[in-house]
Amino acid sequence: MKKIKITYSLIGTIFIASAVTFFRLASLGTDPYTTFNLGFSMLFNMEFGIFLMYSSLLMLIYVFFVNRALIGIGTIFNIFLVGNLSDVFVSLITNTFGTIEGLVIRIILSVVGILFLSIGAALYIEAKEGVAPYDAMPIILSGKSGMSYRFSRVIIDVSITIIGFLLGASLGVNTIITAFFLGPFIQFFREIFYKDLNTKKLRYSAKE
Repeated sequence: MKKIKITYSLIGTIFIASAVTFFRLASLGTDPYTTFNLGFSMLFNMEFGIFLMYSSLLMLIYVFFVNRALIGIGTIFNIFLVGNLSDVFVSLITNTFGTIEGLVIRIILSVVGILFLSIGAALYIEAKEGVAPYDAMPIILSGKSGMSYRFSRVIIDVSITIIGFLLGASLGVNTIITAFFLGPFIQFFREIFYKDLNTKKLRYSAKE
């Protein structure tokens, strides 16, 4: 079962990297954490994937002292794979097909991106093999405040979206949708995966 959970965690991470790629290609706004990291990467003139690793590692220090049970192999997957895989995917697709310009295709990419991001995050959170430092934040906030996971996620997503925007990252319809509705979307899929993956005593709460 351990290998299955790690596999699910890896698959979830790849889904997230693909979602970030779709958002960047669609140019209709990105998810909150990508917006945040794009803002800082532009500020420091760094590759998106490189800055994403740095910001995640800084958050990891906080998570380690607050709830280290949230750290595992899934955390490592997310820190080192999401941003770098997205950079590779974006480069590969744009070099092969050029810039995506058709509005219909961009909308399709956006919808698939939201779906992939929700499924990916839910899958590797419920695999209980560690989560990304950023995804640990609403779990920690929920546990400390008593608020639901959905509401905690919205608060954090909206906050970092504002920061990313103030640093120069572009906003779009995808940013608004994911900032306010990603938490409920993720929770919907978490409840589905929770039933499939809850085969042992969980290392952290499954339903915040």
